[in-house]
Amino acid sequence: MNLTIILIELLLAIFLFLLMNLKEIKNLNRIDNIIIPNIYLILVSSLLPKLKNYVILILFFYLTIDFIFVFLITKRGLFKNLKVYYQDRILVLILGLLSYQFFLLKVTYAFVDMDVFKNFIWVLILIYGYQKLNVKSIKLDSLEEQMQEDDFQEFVVVLYAKLKNKYGYLIKSDSKIEEMLYSFMIYETYLKSNHFVLYLKKKYINKEHSYGIMQVESNEKINDEESIVLMKEKLESKLSKLKRSKDKDEIDEKLIKEKYKTKNDIKEIEKILKIIKEFKNNG
Repeated sequence: MNLTIILIELLLAIFLFLLMNLKEIKNLNRIDNIIIPNIYLILVSSLLPKLKNYVILILFFYLTIDFIFVFLITKRGLFKNLKVYYQDRILVLILGLLSYQFFLLKVTYAFVDMDVFKNFIWVLILIYGYQKLNVKSIKLDSLEEQMQEDDFQEFVVVLYAKLKNKYGYLIKSDSKIEEMLYSFMIYETYLKSNHFVLYLKKKYINKEHSYGIMQVESNEKINDEESIVLMKEKLESKLSKLKRSKDKDEIDEKLIKEKYKTKNDIKEIEKILKIIKEFKNNG
C-alpha cells in the first residue's frame, strides 16, 4: 500500500462524511445510518477494485473525521446522547469489519461470487431484523428522539451563557434586541455545527458574502464583533420604526425578518427565542 492509495482512501472517507452530513441523510433512522457507510464500502470496492483490499481504511478515516468534527471542531458532542453515539459508531465498525473480512477479501470482484454475497446479505437481514424487533432498541430510539429536544434546549442555554459572557458588553440594548441578537448567534452556530454541508454550500457554492458570528452580508470581510454591531444597529433602527408605527403586532417576527426570510429559519429563531425568554424568566 502506497501513499497514493492512502490519499485516495482519505478523500473517499471525506466524501462519505459529507454525504452522511447531508440534511436528507441525517433525517434517516439509526439503522440506515449504520448500514449506509458499509454499502458505500461495497460500492467503492465494486467501482475501484484496486482499492478493495484496503477499503476498510475508508471506514477508519470516516469515523476519525466524524469524531474530530463532533467533539473538537463543533463541540456538538457536548450536547449529544453519547451512549447512542458510541453504540452506532461501534456497530458501523463491527459491520464494516465483518463485511470486509468475510465478503470483500473472499472475492476477486465485489458482487461476482453470489454464494459469498448471499451469506453477507443474510448478515444484513439479521442485523436489520434485530434492530427492528429488539424492544430495548426501539425504546432507545424513542428516548433518543426525546433527548434531541432536551439537548437542543441545553445547547441554547449553555451557548447563550457563553455568548453573553463574551459579547455582552457589545449587545447591551433594549431587552428585545438583546434576545434577538443572541438568538441569531445561537442559530448560526447551530446551523454550522448540525448542517455542515448546507453551511459549506451557502458559503462556497452559493458564494454568499456573509461574515462574522452573525453572518452579516458585507462586501468586505468583517470579524465577529463588527458583525454584532452591524446587526444590532439594523435591529435597533427597525424596532424604532415599529414603535412609532400604529401596527405593533408580531414585532418579534418582523425583527427576525430583517435577517431571515424562510419559514423554517423564522420558526427556528422563534424556538430559540422562546428558550432564552423562559431561561431568563426562570433565572
